[in-house]
Amino acid sequence: MSSDKFKYKSEKKQQKLLNKQNKVKTKLKKHAKRLRRKSSHISFGYQLFLYRQELRRANTDYSYLRLSRAKIMLTAELIAKNIGNCNKMCSVDDLKMLSREVQFKKRLCNQVQRLEQFQQLGLTDVVLNGKRTAL
Repeated sequence: MSSDKFKYKSEKKQQKLLNKQNKVKTKLKKHAKRLRRKSSHISFGYQLFLYRQELRRANTDYSYLRLSRAKIMLTAELIAKNIGNCNKMCSVDDLKMLSREVQFKKRLCNQVQRLEQFQQLGLTDVVLNGKRTAL
């Protein structure tokens, strides 16, 4: 009887965790869609300017999530430009560079997703790369 209760509780916890993960994934997809819409209206040079402003502001009001989102937006714009410039005669080095950019963007998206999960749990400070940073 007690083992049935334990199984039921563990299944219930797993279901809650899956629901929470699905919510985070949909939220991330909506955020990515919003970024794509915004990036089409803003020039790449202006995006770099905004990123530099974020870095300057980071000295006083450091938000790792905000900076990571800005990096994602810049990387997405760079990938879109490189894909537009790529033609059938692309070199292998160009394709490798594009692959690295896509992998970097995926890692950043996963990191942002993980940090948002931490934020949902109520954590405000996280240790990243041996440094304590604010979300």
